[in-house]
Amino acid sequence: MTAGILIVDDDRVAASMLEKLLIKQGYQVFKAGDGATGYELARQHKPALVICDMLLPKIHGIDLCKKIKEDPELKNAKVILITAVYKRAATESDLKSWGADGYFEKPINTQRLLAWIENHFPKQPQAQPEDKKRLSSKQLDVDEIMSQLEALVDKDLNKKK
Repeated sequence: MTAGILIVDDDRVAASMLEKLLIKQGYQVFKAGDGATGYELARQHKPALVICDMLLPKIHGIDLCKKIKEDPELKNAKVILITAVYKRAATESDLKSWGADGYFEKPINTQRLLAWIENHFPKQPQAQPEDKKRLSSKQLDVDEIMSQLEALVDKDLNKKK
């Protein structure tokens, strides 16, 4: 079983794109559009990771991070704060005082984010057919992806003949 991830972001487009990326990587994903709902979902699902926008309605992202870290049932969850507004605002000492485990500015460098997640939540190896293997962040090379796509298309075309 892979780690559950909660995305808390009121930007529905950004949250959906991040959700699709993480699902493709094999993670179970939950989403909330505000801090209060995010906290409720965190209490309900107890995710291993919360990716939380800093500027949220109802409960500010930094306050949500603190609340999660103070909750005995959630305190072991990792929290990544993301922002498009507070650029370059977070220093290492700020992150520690907020209880955050990581910080990313929007637009998020997805390769860096996936590497961070894979580093903190290594996946259990699962036997998968050759054409169903997932790509790791280290494999996100456009030439390699195109090569794999071409091989899959050729394979499908040969099946139809």
